[in-house]
Amino acid sequence: MTKKIILVSYTVFLVYFVFVNYCLAQQISCTVTRVIDGDTFHCIPEKPPSSAKVHKDNTISVRMRGIDAPEKRQAFGEEARLSLKELIGGKIVKLDVKDIDRYGRVVAYVWLGNININLEQVKRGMAWAYTEYLDRPYASEFYEAEKQARKQKLGLWQQNNPTPPWEWRKRNRI
Repeated sequence: MTKKIILVSYTVFLVYFVFVNYCLAQQISCTVTRVIDGDTFHCIPEKPPSSAKVHKDNTISVRMRGIDAPEKRQAFGEEARLSLKELIGGKIVKLDVKDIDRYGRVVAYVWLGNININLEQVKRGMAWAYTEYLDRPYASEFYEAEKQARKQKLGLWQQNNPTPPWEWRKRNRI
């Protein structure tokens, strides 16, 4: 009897997990209107995901998955923002939607043609590979990109001991 309950519980969990991932695994095109910082921007989507917050100007906020860039007031924050603006400002990008966060932001991998923009920010030394939120197919590539950026002292890695944004936010209560 217990084996049957475990099997049914496992099956229900598996079906739920597959369903949730299927629902969230959307790909949408979006025109970038504003770059907020090195890992967040606003864009006008073809069709916004159902639970995403839509602003008055019909834009949505996008948080780039798997990276964490310096905050605006942090060292290299403005450089990270300008790097992202150079890459995607005013352009049509494809969002590989992975989640909607508690603020209603779309959490996604961002693509411009065949370029993974999230990875590009890490390669340029404009963001950390964010361990907690990297998906398996991308993790090793992001870690290697960060390692190379550190080695070449690109972007924020020009600093002797850069403060990760998650630590900076704790200290500055953001």
